[in-house]
Amino acid sequence: MTMRPLARLALATALIAPAALHAQGPTLRQEIDSLNRAMEQAFAKGDMATVAKFYADDAKLMGPRDADLSGRAAIDRYWLGIKGAKAWKLDVLDVGGDRTTAYQVGRSTLVTTGASGEQTSVSRFVVIWKRQPDGRFRIALDFYHF
Repeated sequence: MTMRPLARLALATALIAPAALHAQGPTLRQEIDSLNRAMEQAFAKGDMATVAKFYADDAKLMGPRDADLSGRAAIDRYWLGIKGAKAWKLDVLDVGGDRTTAYQVGRSTLVTTGASGEQTSVSRFVVIWKRQPDGRFRIALDFYHF
């Protein structure tokens, strides 16, 4: 018994499509995870300007106590205002979305040092990443709380 060409194509599509969709998920997660590692590295070097560049020019950052910021200048001021950078760990708990807009749910553990010693801040966050015209993901919305 031979299979007709159309039936073969339908069977091949049925077998390949789920594998392709499954492969796309980890690739998106790997991309977001890689961005997180790069942010951690910049922070560990004390390079807050580079951390700020992970945000889109029109990004919004929303934190506790009505700490809502919008735009490049405000995001830059926020990150450049962090002194005594020591370490930052971004745990990726969940990633979803697609190749143009992705969301990330995570936990942030940020360590700084200063006159009173080492201080650790732990927060939970949701980040919306949007692909920019240059092809790179940038943070469009960063919402965090302690």
